[in-house]
This record gives sequence, structure tokens and C-alpha cells, in this order.
Amino acid sequence: MYQVYIDKPSYFEPDMAGEFKDLESAEAFAKKEKAADDEISYEIKETNGTVNSYGELIAHVVKRG
Repeated sequence: MYQVYIDKPSYFEPDMAGEFKDLESAEAFAKKEKAADDEISYEIKETNGTVNSYGELIAHVVKRG
């Protein structure tokens, strides 16, 4: 599972914009959002559903843009 987070200078922290089953779909969505608003940055994270001892989802950054 891939999650796309969008960050703008006015945001306190990045917002999750969507979840995708494959990396290509996540990248296409992120690039479309970036093309619509050049001020944003994005981060794509991969997760397999595991959680740490605090119950937080473990995710690894795959791509930033």
C-alpha cells in the first residue's frame, strides 16, 4: 500500500491525500497534484500494515518531490 502526503507552506504538517495499491498510481496522482499547484511538495510512503509498539503504522518514504 502506498500513501501520498501533500505539504504546502501554509500547512502545519503534511496531509494524506490518498492511498494506492501500486507505486505508479501514487506517482501519477502526486505529479498531477504538483502540476496543479507548484507550491506544494509531496511524499510517497510505503506500508505493509505493520505497527510499532505504540500502535502507529510503520511507513517508509519511497519518493519525494
